[in-house]
Amino acid sequence: MASASASASAAVALTTAGASAFPPLHTLTRRPSIYGTEDRIVLDIGSLYIKCGFSGEPRPRHIIPVFAGARKSRSPEGEGYRVAGEFAELFKLDVMSDAQALQYLEDRLTQILHDIYFRYLLTDPKQRKIIICESPLAPVCVKQVVAKVLFQNFQVPSISWAPLHLLALLTTGLTTGLVVDCGNLESTVLPIYAARPLTPFIRTTPLAGSSLTSRLRDLLLEHGRIVLPSNLHASAAPRNPVPEKLLTHALLEDVKTRFLFVSPVSARHRSPRRRSSARPSPAEQDEDEDEDMTFAFATDVKYPVRLDDQHGQNDGNSVATLIIPGWVRERAAEVLFEGDEDEASVAGCILDVLVKLQPDLRRPLISSILLIGGTTLLPGFETRLHQELLHTLRNPSELERIRYARHLSGVAESIAFLDDPEAPHGGSGRVFMGNCRGWVGGSLIGSLKSSGPEVLKEKFVGMVPDWSTGSGNAEQQSAVVV
Repeated sequence: MASASASASAAVALTTAGASAFPPLHTLTRRPSIYGTEDRIVLDIGSLYIKCGFSGEPRPRHIIPVFAGARKSRSPEGEGYRVAGEFAELFKLDVMSDAQALQYLEDRLTQILHDIYFRYLLTDPKQRKIIICESPLAPVCVKQVVAKVLFQNFQVPSISWAPLHLLALLTTGLTTGLVVDCGNLESTVLPIYAARPLTPFIRTTPLAGSSLTSRLRDLLLEHGRIVLPSNLHASAAPRNPVPEKLLTHALLEDVKTRFLFVSPVSARHRSPRRRSSARPSPAEQDEDEDEDMTFAFATDVKYPVRLDDQHGQNDGNSVATLIIPGWVRERAAEVLFEGDEDEASVAGCILDVLVKLQPDLRRPLISSILLIGGTTLLPGFETRLHQELLHTLRNPSELERIRYARHLSGVAESIAFLDDPEAPHGGSGRVFMGNCRGWVGGSLIGSLKSSGPEVLKEKFVGMVPDWSTGSGNAEQQSAVVV
């Protein structure tokens, strides 16, 4: 593991010192005391998944998907049970646009956190402090609701807020790096130097997991086919268009995580039209899809789907077959790399950040790129992102030359990812999964008894830290709890 710099924090120094003296990570076991309260609860609250567990552990205890409309019911035998609702996002970035959205968020969070404490972690919320791993640009109103629910409904002693990007970087043993978080609602690029997040240079784009889900839905509606149950042979059975109601959020999420991958850049995708800053017209998009069908090498996938009454089945147990074209599996993720002036691509965000930085910081940061977030787990994502960065810097279009290449000359050879074993700071490769790195960093600082700004229950008056203002002190914020 790479050694920390002279200005590294004590937490990182303790983490990196003597790393070779410890056994492999997978052999470490930890048993927090049932009645002890020293281990803090670490929460990473995302829009689709919530990661929870105790500090000092190498991975979350549970990764809980978020369901909407969960309700209690009763079985015919009289035993109580829960009927889970539909898999749906916990919140959106424009949560303030709906007057009822915050109240709905509070109700859902109360139910989810109740399950986390009394069903998954089996611990008393009044006895354990909380560490929340948060995005620097998370909506303040969402953080207010989280704090309100934890303090008023569960009576937790205190809440510590820590920036997700910095926590993820600490898991590498380094204090300098360019952290790229590609989650569900947005992709965020934040430079960190000497353990200090350079928040003024942060760059975001809405091209993330939700954009990929929307693109996948559109492609399946237009090009996917479904084979209904019949006595005919599969090759002779009619292939029907996919009903829109069939493509639920849960189904799309499952297809996205199991079957999609990111294809490498090919010569035809480097054409001036495809790399222009303007979105393709409908005619150009149809032409691109025809090319994708012709040149794709991925195979089609047959995905079993259980039908219900709304699809013409009476028993609700019939299984149809959803046929996912191979080129859809291969090219659905292109949306992440098709930016324009309004919505930059992931590679464009990285280059925008580097252009803003001082010249002496560019090379150290671009040689220490860390990918986190669930969307970065797509096979081929890192390779494609590397290719996009190299091609933009070495063979730029006229617009890219003006915008990036003339400012970033000579840095293309320094591009390296921290999870790459061949990189200068790559170490032994990927130890922690990208979607859990932030949580692991929170577990690390919790075990070292250090954390970010702490809000005590007795002093909570509705104010939470707001990193976007350059201050992590909750007492300096004038937010009002809902």
